[in-house]
Amino acid sequence: MKAYVVAVVGWVLLPLLALAQEKAALNAITRVTVNGGVVEITGSQKPSFTTFTMTDPPRLVIDISGAVLSGVPEEIPARGGGVTGLRTANYGSESTAVARVLIGYERDVETDIQVSNNVLFVKVLEEGSQAVAQARPFESAQAPSEGRDTEAAAPPDAAQASEAARAEREAQAKAAAQASEAARVEREAQAKAAAQVEETRRREQETAAAEKQRQTEAEAKRQAEAKQREETARAQAEARKAAEDEEKRRQAEEAQAKRQAETEAKQRKQEEARAQAEARRTAEAEEKQRQKEEAEARRQAEVEAKQRKQEEARAQAEARRSAQAEETRRQQETARVASAEPPAREEQGDSAAAPGISARRKTLEIVGFQQRASSSRVYIRTNERVQYKVSQSDREIILELENTQIGKGNNTRALDTSFFDTAVSRVDPLAGPGRSVRVSIRLKEPVSVQTRQEGNTISLDFPRSAER
Repeated sequence: MKAYVVAVVGWVLLPLLALAQEKAALNAITRVTVNGGVVEITGSQKPSFTTFTMTDPPRLVIDISGAVLSGVPEEIPARGGGVTGLRTANYGSESTAVARVLIGYERDVETDIQVSNNVLFVKVLEEGSQAVAQARPFESAQAPSEGRDTEAAAPPDAAQASEAARAEREAQAKAAAQASEAARVEREAQAKAAAQVEETRRREQETAAAEKQRQTEAEAKRQAEAKQREETARAQAEARKAAEDEEKRRQAEEAQAKRQAETEAKQRKQEEARAQAEARRTAEAEEKQRQKEEAEARRQAEVEAKQRKQEEARAQAEARRSAQAEETRRQQETARVASAEPPAREEQGDSAAAPGISARRKTLEIVGFQQRASSSRVYIRTNERVQYKVSQSDREIILELENTQIGKGNNTRALDTSFFDTAVSRVDPLAGPGRSVRVSIRLKEPVSVQTRQEGNTISLDFPRSAER
């Protein structure tokens, strides 16, 4: 395989064969510069290279085989000439070393790549120009040393020079690839042998390391057992001390609890004694208060009974006077000739002549208002049947309860019924003249009223108009 590769290399490129046989030194790339749109790559030998392009963004990659970058920055900034910047990197080692130079461009461009001695020139072509690969003027000066006849040779045009350069690069790339493959096979064999040696050495090291690890673990185990015994002894001592301390603390707490219990028992007895004495004093004070209240209640009952008898006597006398006055008025009205209907009418309640109304003074208990299906009602409740009068004008109805008093202060509060769907606007119970009570019923509009007494309740019903 190696002889075949050497024959192929000798057939393709004799200089590369000589380079592979002599194992010459690597091409040291010591300088990469950019000036406008021209990139110069300088090395210690004439470069052998391949190129390819990349897009998004546009880039040109130059791989120089058998070369290594030396003292060249990894990134080289650039401005102008369409070049945006350069990056460099080394790949492989020894005979497979490759020095890579990546050139970034602002847009897709055509380039002119030329070699002069040990310098590789990459130039951006203007739009419409053709890429050429030809020697620079100073390169043609050394052509005779390479066996060329400059006088007899005619200068090739740019297209032929570019094609020749391309063919030369392809031949160089092919020879480099074949040389690289031969070197790879040789490296694989060397690597396999080295791997076997390395495996033997590794196993020996692992055996030695395992023995050392075993000894280390045995020593660590002995130290751990010794440390464990020490910690066990220390823990036992600490446990004994803790048990003693706990016993002392328990005894102290028991003594403290005993003293506390005795103190609480003494306090409880004192509090019970004070509570019993306080209960006795409270019971005696309550008994005195009860006796005092009973005596006061008896006195109050006697006073009320006396007042009630006096009021009944006054009520009877007032009833007699009222009956006489009513009889006199009735006789006078009978004798008077009515000439016209008065603006306000007064009508006697049904109970005025009803029997069973006592002469005792009555008590107003409730003044209320009630909404019904077809009417609204104002009702007045007394403690027993009462004699009453009803007088009416356009906007007010007066209900007068004779020989009646208002029992509770709340019964003097007015009832505001203006927000109800009723002809009644307000109901005001007031104390009237001559031991009477007057209930004023104010109306929103003139309306008829139906009055009746059932038991102790007097009702005034107001029909609801069809408009409401």
